[in-house]
Amino acid sequence: MASSSGRKGYRGETQVVEILKDLGFTAERAWGSDGRAIGTYSDIDVKATKGDLTLLIQVKRRKKIADYLNFNHADVVMVRQDRKPWVWIIKNTVMEKILCLLNKK
Repeated sequence: MASSSGRKGYRGETQVVEILKDLGFTAERAWGSDGRAIGTYSDIDVKATKGDLTLLIQVKRRKKIADYLNFNHADVVMVRQDRKPWVWIIKNTVMEKILCLLNKK
């Protein structure tokens, strides 16, 4: 039997696939959370495609995330490790709006 955290990760990945499908993407979950199963890198959990846009997604589902990553009143949280590129964390509702705007172009 899979561990509790493994089941939670699987549920998170399948939820992300459903969200993307609802947004009109063709989305697939990598078997065993190994992106090589869908022809990409091993750290990729979900691959989603819509037109010319392909998203390679690593899903992280946590009981609690660090407080400094909480949105409070922001729509986007940007964080950067020293000497590394910026990482954007975007609310689902904002990302849906962005994708809808891109669809209209």
